[in-house]
Amino acid sequence: MRLPKKLARVLSDEIQGEYHLTFEAEDGEVFRVRANEQQIADLIQELDDLLGDDAEEEDEVTEHKEMGDE
Repeated sequence: MRLPKKLARVLSDEIQGEYHLTFEAEDGEVFRVRANEQQIADLIQELDDLLGDDAEEEDEVTEHKEMGDE
């Protein structure tokens, strides 16, 4: 198994009803995948779970600031 590479950028496109994701590593290597809508939804959920409580805490801080501005 190869060692993970550091991500440089991600591109996404919708082409004829499916999603194309392009991942580029810092060394210039490019990896492309095609995914359907459910796979994208699952990926979003996985990333949301990975971020965990940090993302929820940011939302709470923003919500409190907005309420105080009213």
